[in-house]
Amino acid sequence: MIVIVEIYGKQYKVSKGDTVMVDSKIDLETGKTIKFDNIKAVLDKDANIFNPKTLSSYKVSAKIVDHTRADKVLVIKKKRRKGYQRKNGHRQDLTMIQIQSITGTKKKATSATKKKATSTTKKK
Repeated sequence: MIVIVEIYGKQYKVSKGDTVMVDSKIDLETGKTIKFDNIKAVLDKDANIFNPKTLSSYKVSAKIVDHTRADKVLVIKKKRRKGYQRKNGHRQDLTMIQIQSITGTKKKATSATKKKATSTTKKK
């Protein structure tokens, strides 16, 4: 089962056991678990689910593995022949998480839709 989950404004494609590097620092200690409930899609071998009402029952549980920082990105500004130069650097905080479980319930087809499907086949 593959799930598309939104974590701090960015969407990640995850499945059970994956390790994901999230672009922001999660304010929990290493080893703690966190649950994400903002699920955008569930992709399974049986069916793909995109309905928000059905997706509200799904949750993704992850364990925080490590807090790190990305490589430094240099920002250099210069205007030629004006004597203007500025140099600035930035390091993004990163958090590595490991997906522990994906829980949720699939809603079965109601009897009304089954009756409708059988009634259309009988008319032929």
